[in-house]
Amino acid sequence: MNKLFLKDYIIAGGLMDLNIENIKLREIQIRDGLFIHTCNDYDKSLEVIKEASFNLKNQVKIISKIYFNYPDIKHRRFRSLFSQIKEQRERLGFVPSEWNLQICCYCPLNKLISKNAQKFFRKINFEFGINKIFLEIYPIYNFNIEKIQILNNFYEGEVIFGVSSYQNYLNRSFMDSDLQEFSKNHTNIIFIGILGKGIQNKNFPRTFNADFLNKNIVYFLNNININKFSRGITNFSSIRQYENFNEVFFNLQKNIKRYDLGKSLDLEYKKKIFYFKNFDQYGGIYSTKQYLLKPKLILHKIKNLIYKYKNFREIANNFFG
Repeated sequence: MNKLFLKDYIIAGGLMDLNIENIKLREIQIRDGLFIHTCNDYDKSLEVIKEASFNLKNQVKIISKIYFNYPDIKHRRFRSLFSQIKEQRERLGFVPSEWNLQICCYCPLNKLISKNAQKFFRKINFEFGINKIFLEIYPIYNFNIEKIQILNNFYEGEVIFGVSSYQNYLNRSFMDSDLQEFSKNHTNIIFIGILGKGIQNKNFPRTFNADFLNKNIVYFLNNININKFSRGITNFSSIRQYENFNEVFFNLQKNIKRYDLGKSLDLEYKKKIFYFKNFDQYGGIYSTKQYLLKPKLILHKIKNLIYKYKNFREIANNFFG
């Protein structure tokens, strides 16, 4: 395996408290060329980036998380995509040198190629230079490679669409066959939670030690080997942790043959792997089986739609803004 650099494959998240250590760590990551993952609802993460980039604005690269048709109408996430981007621009005080979007919650294909969507993508490209979009998807969305191809063909020369979702050794949204198809089509893909430590992960080993973290990193490295357009999001809580990860990342590349995922890891954990088959962490879409098991969900869905169109018709008709 050729030497891989963090700036090309690792996206740094977290750092929500505005303090000196977090600002310094963000400054180091910006100077190292990493993309920074952020969101309006991640406490002071935007302010940390703002302070860290005081003399580095021309080097800041960001992936912003925003929400389409958030299922909780009373939550501040329930608003247009453009208003969410605008807030981030105002809090940062500048436009990043590179700015990508991660659109969360279920957004059907017909919405993404609608006139409102076309206007939105042209507008954010003109005002903010945004032309790369990652759709956070889960199997229940039924958003396959063909739909991603349709989007990329439809917006050819204007917008590049990729995918993102939770993917580490024990918690996966994508099957191996999905990853192979994305690779064949050179699809940009972001693996969320590559070290398997987040609360969204459903499966943990009994002993969450350094060896298991190494196995997660090796799994990620193997996926990069399959698709060079892969990147991974993870958090670093301190400068020391970031430096240690940097060292481990490079060392594992040199010794990756010691970790045979096909034999040792799969045999050890194969039956424990959790697939997000019918799981949408945002609660915006349910399977037919879930509706049958919990009929109250149908009533809740109907009430929600009535309330939405009665009180938020303008937003409900155009979540792009």
